[in-house]
Amino acid sequence: MRSAAEFLATAMRDVQNPETQRALRCFWEIWKQERKRLDEKVGAYMQQLPEFREALRRLTPEKMAELARSSDVALEKAFTENDWIPLLEHLSKEGRNYAQTGIPFSAWYEVISAFRNELRSVLVAIARTDLERAMLAGDGLNRYVDLSMARMGEAYLAAKETIIGRQQDAIRELSTPVLQVRDQLLIIPVVGMVDTQRARQLTESLLKAIRDRRARAVVMDITGVPIVDSRVANHLVQACEAARLMGAHVFITGISSAIAQALVTIGAELRGVPTLGDLQTGIEAAEELLGIRHVTVPAATPPPVAVPSPVPELPPTR
Repeated sequence: MRSAAEFLATAMRDVQNPETQRALRCFWEIWKQERKRLDEKVGAYMQQLPEFREALRRLTPEKMAELARSSDVALEKAFTENDWIPLLEHLSKEGRNYAQTGIPFSAWYEVISAFRNELRSVLVAIARTDLERAMLAGDGLNRYVDLSMARMGEAYLAAKETIIGRQQDAIRELSTPVLQVRDQLLIIPVVGMVDTQRARQLTESLLKAIRDRRARAVVMDITGVPIVDSRVANHLVQACEAARLMGAHVFITGISSAIAQALVTIGAELRGVPTLGDLQTGIEAAEELLGIRHVTVPAATPPPVAVPSPVPELPPTR
């Protein structure tokens, strides 16, 4: 199956054919005569689609007029001067806008189908008196729609891939946060599975944070990592070695008894990496490395409670 880019390249070669240009000009002449009415009908159809209704509501009349003028100039150049670059740029912009505003492919495909159906009804009426002209214009209509769909689809997919890539980057950053506890001390809580890609992201985040925050001690807590096998252990060791080369000391905490037994069974080692039982112990070890001492303030002695002196008994009265 051909991609949108391959289909577009074929369509652009096709528009240079004299017969194709003749069909496109014939279609354009009929479209220009019917354009105002068709624009109103297609616009009303778009208002019925929930996906387009909100997007159209955000457009001011001035912005809609500006878009219409830009479209008119691009169409005129394409059909009368065979200069398709402005129209292709206009279609690419529309495809990107649809992707960025969250309008699905199926919605704008419905709009283009509605446009095609409206023009076909016009061509059917023309065919009653001039069949050859109607068939030529119909060929031009199909070629124009195919070209438009290919260009918009290519831009739409490219924009969607960019959006998805940014979302994946944001998710990866959230999945491995780097927290600064105090000056020169960082904590990295690792939760979930650690594969090669995530290990690379973990190492990049760790090294960037060490450089930016001038850290000397890092506590990496893996309490939330369900499985630590030889592959994961190797990733952790490599991250710690890279941190050591940048002048930071890494402590790994949160190794459960089950994970410890599994590492021993498979022969995996965390070579040269100090491991501690829990996060609190790791923070204390890191603070000791940094020379941070906690001063215990003795509890204040409560003031003495005044004890009232006994009241002397009065002699009985006679």
